[in-house]
Amino acid sequence: MNDTSNPNNSYVDTYSPPQVSGAQNSSATQANSVPMDQDPVDTTTDPQSKATSPSQSLEDQNIFHLLGVQNVEDAEKESFLDELQQVIWEDFLANDVELLVTENERTELNQIMAKSYESDLDKQEAIVVYLEKLIPDLEEIMLEKALELKQDMVDERIASMRELFAGQTDKIQALDQVLNQTQQDKWYDAAEALNEMQ
Repeated sequence: MNDTSNPNNSYVDTYSPPQVSGAQNSSATQANSVPMDQDPVDTTTDPQSKATSPSQSLEDQNIFHLLGVQNVEDAEKESFLDELQQVIWEDFLANDVELLVTENERTELNQIMAKSYESDLDKQEAIVVYLEKLIPDLEEIMLEKALELKQDMVDERIASMRELFAGQTDKIQALDQVLNQTQQDKWYDAAEALNEMQ
């Protein structure tokens, strides 16, 4: 799997998050779902959750909270999540599949991809059905790629804020503390700190 921690080799550069102007991601298959829009604490389903500390794991973080753009329209959120899902899927097909299948399997995959389908969704489903037979942990691989992307996006946010606050010692120190929180997997706290600095 590619190392997406290198900003020069990161597919995070191919899009930007929605801008604050004033959903749930639809997915063709479970294997290609991107866990980006969870809430660290879901108070709607668990009455005890109000007294529970928010989850700190990266997997549980809502991408819009991590990026400080919670106040965008639902349609923009859904569009952005669809874009993220597509970026991850295309990166997987371009860079990871070669490492996971044999040459003969790749040839068969290419034939599946070359066929005509009624929609892109149908094509994607056909590819996933085939790959799931060859790669039992396909869903886990896609989850790992989604988490890498989430981390890359937070890293990019921190880097851009360093540029924005260059020369402001207190802000730079606060960003150092945020970086320390991410290294300790305290992603909710890190996002809260970044959002307070905006």
